[in-house]
Amino acid sequence: MVLKVAFKDKLKSRKFILTIIAVIIVLFVGLRIYGSVKSAAEKQAAEANRQSYVPVETMTLEKHNISASITLSGKIEADKEAAVVVTTPAKVTAIYVKAGDTVKKGQVLFSLDKTDLMTSYNQAAAVYQIAKAGYETNLKNYETAKKNYEHMQALFELGAVSQAELDQAALMASDATLQTYKGQFAQATASYESAQKALADMDVKAPMDGILSALDVKIGATVTSAMPPAKIVDYARAIVTVSITQNEINQVTRGQKVAIDVPSASLKVTGIIDSLSPAANAQGKYTLKTYIDNASGVIKPGMFANVSLSIASKDNVLAVPTDAVIFHGGKNVVYIVNGQTAAEKAVTTGLESGTETEIISGLSEGDVIIVTGQSFVQDGSEIKVVTMDGKDVTSTEEGSQK
Repeated sequence: MVLKVAFKDKLKSRKFILTIIAVIIVLFVGLRIYGSVKSAAEKQAAEANRQSYVPVETMTLEKHNISASITLSGKIEADKEAAVVVTTPAKVTAIYVKAGDTVKKGQVLFSLDKTDLMTSYNQAAAVYQIAKAGYETNLKNYETAKKNYEHMQALFELGAVSQAELDQAALMASDATLQTYKGQFAQATASYESAQKALADMDVKAPMDGILSALDVKIGATVTSAMPPAKIVDYARAIVTVSITQNEINQVTRGQKVAIDVPSASLKVTGIIDSLSPAANAQGKYTLKTYIDNASGVIKPGMFANVSLSIASKDNVLAVPTDAVIFHGGKNVVYIVNGQTAAEKAVTTGLESGTETEIISGLSEGDVIIVTGQSFVQDGSEIKVVTMDGKDVTSTEEGSQK
């Protein structure tokens, strides 16, 4: 009987322990479920709060200088260039240079066959020598005639010679006779010098200092004046030629500085407007030329350059990034920071530089304008400033709290 009672007591104790364990398990599971539900609710609330504002970047409006500029593309040319001309068609007998060589004015580039011209030259030289000898003789005769005329005048006064004899003596001593002698010799001289030059031109020379940019001749080939066989360029200074419209021509001046970019030469330099055409071309545009110093020779004719020049400028004005101006409701507006919200301000704009726009009215110096995120706000939208004047506002606030 005693054993039976003890067994029942032990059984009751085991049930009690199991009940306690079950209660603990239920409480543990309940707490886990409650924690999960609470965490999800908190995340949902945080997400709702996070989506209730628009993050924006801002800047403080200040006065500064603004300029409007344009960029034009043009081709680079050599400052000086000259075609090598052949005056008399003939075969090439010798070549002394090659394309790319630096040459001096008067340097012989190649020679042509002189056989035919040599005959003409020898004939002209012979005629010249005869004419020269005759001229010298005629000059002596002329001096004698002048003295004879003076003597004949004295005899005429004495009645020793007739009027006809005196007139003949006067003719031989006249300036007309002297000019005839000079003319005859000058004609022979010109023929000789022409033949001499024609012969000398068979040694084809460089017309200027520079670089031989082209040479199209071969030994034995005939060259003519129809197609220049060579070209020389001097690009110690390079020319950039661009076209400018009628709306822009009166906004630039000769001597104005310009920025020149030559991408193929990885070169950026400052140039000066050297000339502006006074009249438009067939396309209705005007020509602008600027020079680049090119002593290094890195710029080559035929390259392209971008020329940027200012066409208008204003000093000490309010200007905002062009992207900050939005056309909304039939007018230009800029959004500024008003506490924790965005405020829409209608503005009147002026000069545009491409990246900035002048604000004539609607804003004041010191206004904080929205420059990023403005497309996602409206008047009264809740905002959160994340950067101001290029500085991270969140980091600044966290740093100050620490």
